[in-house]
Amino acid sequence: MTESSNHKVYFVPGLHRGLRVLEILGAADQPMSISDIGRAMDLSRSSTFRLIYTLNQMGFLKDGDQKNTYTLGARVLNLGFAYLNQQPITSISRSYLSALRDKTGVSAHLSVLEGFDVLYLGSHQGRTGFVSSMVTGTRTQAYASAIGWCLLGSMSDTELKVLCDNVEMTPFTDKTPTNYAELHQRVQETRDQGYVFSRGFRDPGGSSVAVPVLDSTGQVVACVNISGPDSGFDFDRIDSFYVPETKAVALQISRELGYAGPA
Repeated sequence: MTESSNHKVYFVPGLHRGLRVLEILGAADQPMSISDIGRAMDLSRSSTFRLIYTLNQMGFLKDGDQKNTYTLGARVLNLGFAYLNQQPITSISRSYLSALRDKTGVSAHLSVLEGFDVLYLGSHQGRTGFVSSMVTGTRTQAYASAIGWCLLGSMSDTELKVLCDNVEMTPFTDKTPTNYAELHQRVQETRDQGYVFSRGFRDPGGSSVAVPVLDSTGQVVACVNISGPDSGFDFDRIDSFYVPETKAVALQISRELGYAGPA
């Protein structure tokens, strides 16, 4: 939504501050005290206390393990899953992902690009013990993963440069792009090939196949991938089995979204 000329009249500062508390706690790796939250928001202790009290009473926050600390409550999770379930593509893809999981024996996922991050909308964990650490609602850095390179295929060169200018491109492995030229190369290779097979690209000992999902205009709108520990894959069948099966599911979902282009 663009900013209205009456922004100061319409904008609700109290609501903004309350939502900022949730964002700050969501980004923290541990519970925070009222003082910690107040400093992060540049608010007085009394103002911060009222925000914390209200959110705690509503179930959006809960008490941390240490006295007078707080972390996100279950009601935030309920909202998150409600949002994910309202995305039409999640309903369309659910049965396809489940079938892909059962056929390949490893976990199957659906992800979209949100800002500069990969957001997992659906996760069907493998039934054989070859599970993935990525679950519904997980976010990862788009620049640093095979899924991200698929999703970034919808970006122009200018947009990719903006991403690189605004993200600290920390390397996770020697396959991680750390500048625009390297990321552009990864994204272009994915566009040309139509998929990415990753073996240890993001996490040592883990492998995946990622394929973009296209909409009616041919734009990349999501990514289907299968992933799990190396022990869950038969590497002699990557090109003959895992890639074709993942591509077939991505195409089925694309067709459901109105894509009429070639397979």
